[in-house]
Amino acid sequence: MAKNAKREAARRELLRLLEGLEFYRVWRISCIKMVKGTVLQEDLNEIVEPSMVFLEEFDNAGGQYNQILQAVKQWYSFTYSDFCYLMNAGNEAGSAGIRQFLKDFRDEIGFDFQSEAGLVAETMKKALKIGRIAKEIDYFVLKELEDAADHAIMGGRERAQVFAMLRDFEAR
Repeated sequence: MAKNAKREAARRELLRLLEGLEFYRVWRISCIKMVKGTVLQEDLNEIVEPSMVFLEEFDNAGGQYNQILQAVKQWYSFTYSDFCYLMNAGNEAGSAGIRQFLKDFRDEIGFDFQSEAGLVAETMKKALKIGRIAKEIDYFVLKELEDAADHAIMGGRERAQVFAMLRDFEAR
């Protein structure tokens, strides 16, 4: 694939992911507004940058454009990791709000937030490789996999192994 074609393919992928990032950003701002009544600049500083910032960086990155795409993919992973923790360790209202966001995200944006994160598949592979769940955050990530209706990233044998590791972790 020629350099221009690779860059254009990366840009299309970035635009797709940025649509989801912007959906998240709007949701977070609305959450802050609900709690505080107003959104201040310091609140905005705690939220991911607007999608246009990433797009401008991509367009100005020269040959390093792929780093911007990777940064957005990492953002999905980090954010989903936070979601997993909050859905399992936070209060019920917060957990329900995150679950609703994930459902709305899938319905509105057309792909699953967690599938873009890659975190679930990576965590599952790591746990299967070592034969156990090593960290609490890994437990929360895999617990979300157990609770999800769609198990497309694993087969029946892997599912049984992961669920057994979840029970082992819970017994510790």
